Amino acid sequence: MLHLFAPYWGARKRWRAWLLVLLWLAITLGSSWLYVRANELTGELTDALLARRWDVLKKVIWMTIGVGLMVGALGVVRTAIIDLIDLDWRTWLSNHYLEQWFSSNAYYDIDPDGALSNADQHIAEDVRLFANSSVVNISNMINVIVNIVAFTAVLWGLSGTLTIPIGDGSLRIPGYMVYVALLYNLAYLMLVHWVGKRLIVLGMKRQTVEANYRYSAMQVRENAVQIALYGGADNELQRLRRRFAKIRDNVLATVARNAKLEMTRTVYGHLFAVLPTLTALPRYFAGEITMGGVTQAVGAFGQLSASLGYFQESYKSFAMWLALANRLRDFSWAINKAQARPNGFTVARASQDGIHSSVLTLRTPDGDALADVAPLQLAAGSRTLVRGPSGTGKSTLLRTLAGLWQHGAGTVTLPAAARIMFLPQRSYLPSGTFKAAMCYPMMPDQFDDATCRRVLDACGLGGRITSLHTRDNWQQLLSGGEQQRVAFARVLLQRPDFVFLDEATSALDPATEARLYEALINELPDTAIISVAHRTAVAKYHDDIIELVPSAAQAA
Repeated sequence: MLHLFAPYWGARKRWRAWLLVLLWLAITLGSSWLYVRANELTGELTDALLARRWDVLKKVIWMTIGVGLMVGALGVVRTAIIDLIDLDWRTWLSNHYLEQWFSSNAYYDIDPDGALSNADQHIAEDVRLFANSSVVNISNMINVIVNIVAFTAVLWGLSGTLTIPIGDGSLRIPGYMVYVALLYNLAYLMLVHWVGKRLIVLGMKRQTVEANYRYSAMQVRENAVQIALYGGADNELQRLRRRFAKIRDNVLATVARNAKLEMTRTVYGHLFAVLPTLTALPRYFAGEITMGGVTQAVGAFGQLSASLGYFQESYKSFAMWLALANRLRDFSWAINKAQARPNGFTVARASQDGIHSSVLTLRTPDGDALADVAPLQLAAGSRTLVRGPSGTGKSTLLRTLAGLWQHGAGTVTLPAAARIMFLPQRSYLPSGTFKAAMCYPMMPDQFDDATCRRVLDACGLGGRITSLHTRDNWQQLLSGGEQQRVAFARVLLQRPDFVFLDEATSALDPATEARLYEALINELPDTAIISVAHRTAVAKYHDDIIELVPSAAQAA
């Protein structure tokens, strides 16, 4: 877990977090002292009752009430401090993983590689649970350690020395009740670990199967129209049932394991319930301590056992904590793997007017050959159409020129200050205002409303002019053809130097397709257009054609 702790707690700017930790430690030490004092008052109360000392009894009762109020007040402050540390650490971890996820296109490279599923859940859910589990478990452990030290000292003093006659001599064991408590809880911990260690694996699996189920349900929601058109409701129902069956199996296995763990705790606790009293009786019968002393010794034994028993009582929590740490470790590993993956293409920027390339060898992620592309020279304002049979790498060529493909070999040189836009067959439309969706990835305040309305009209979206500041889930609301027209509106707004169109008009009728290409050519005469399209009518809007043919290795 060190890689999850060190970057945050070792940073110089974490002085506020450390200040909160120091304040929390001071409160913890104060609370521990109050618990020790409360145990002493319990003994004094017992002796006062036995001696019928009503004056002493009233004093002890008021002192006990005061100690209880102080413990409660400190507990409230301590909880608030823990919550603040939890929030600060979660904020840092979220930003840390978000930066890693988006750096060097790791968010794009992880999924195609299949190295990790549900990356979003690692950031949104696992980070939250890990930060909370870490703060709660560590604070509890420190609190437990403080109480162990305090009540070990108390119990050692109350135990005195146990003398065991052996033949003509004797064996003297000072602080014998401490040893009994340690042996009792050590055996308890070993037994709990043996029974409950399977919970770590089950905890990791639960996070995965829950995320897979949510993701499948989200896919149904996002693709409801296509599923309905295919008549795929039964298929999706069975798929979700299979995913949920894995959740059910995991929960049942966890319930069974928890039942075994609880049974172990219950049986062990009842078998040794009288152990504290039995260990204190030798000194009481020897007249070395009063009944109040027995009460204090039993209370100290119980407090020490409760503190030592925290580790076995919290075994499930520790198991889940470790499972979350392992998932975040896997997430970091997947990001590092994606970032460290060798790129067969060299993509550079230089002071030049167009895009130049060497011979480009395009391959699949598995290394299978797609096509060999002759050297390219795409000048500013040029219009190039990429054609070829399916599977020859037309889309892959565009991704390579945009610097998004790593599998293959060759060199691509881009103009130093060139602005490039890539229009896939289905463009991403973020939820929010319609203006924000059409201006993406730039901010909506970078364009005035009048310009946006003019562009919408040019792209055949006049009906959306009044929706500029309407908020909705546009990815779901707009049809495929409307989404493609929004993508063209983005190009007309942002006026890039190069625009790659990957089947960007596949959902449009020929008349609308012609209107959009003509709008690009008329309004952006200096923008180079590189298109992938199957319709022959698109060819008239391009000056050059690149014909891709299967590579010799693929043909063979």
